[in-house]
Amino acid sequence: MKIECFPVKMKEEEALRIAQGGKNPVVRALFGRKKINLRIMYLESRYITYEMTFKDNIIVKTIKKKKEEDKQKIRVMVEATTCSASYVEDDITTEVKDVEENDIQPTYYEDKRLTDCGAIMAGRMVRRHVGRNLAIKPVEERKVYRPFYIAIYGDMVEGTKARYMPIAADGNVVCRNF
Repeated sequence: MKIECFPVKMKEEEALRIAQGGKNPVVRALFGRKKINLRIMYLESRYITYEMTFKDNIIVKTIKKKKEEDKQKIRVMVEATTCSASYVEDDITTEVKDVEENDIQPTYYEDKRLTDCGAIMAGRMVRRHVGRNLAIKPVEERKVYRPFYIAIYGDMVEGTKARYMPIAADGNVVCRNF
């Protein structure tokens, strides 16, 4: 299956070192000697560009007598597996890759919920600074997949809970400071 995804920038050896605990001696003592299986999976995300229109209220319209509305575009990345949104500063670079169907984690949420989640986050970012009425509508939406190394500790035994750790393999950093 051909998908649009972020390029894998982390090597498998580096992901294995992180899974073994990296520089943390406590984690290394607990999990460093266990058998670790690494698997790469692609998680679905949505890259959405919104156009925001700022409308003045009646009082400001009569004072300023401004005819045109202010418009601005904002880029948001919504993780489709958790339905959480993040602001994107720079334009993203992707590549088209042929991946097996089992290596893809699709979304469980409907498209409208993902679009609304991104619009709410974009509105929170600008409403405090503007103080005017805000209308947000999506202009462009793309399905983009993020690669993750999934480190599974120990053997997979049916009926037991497996301990695992996802490690982002694309080099992008997600900050949730709101």
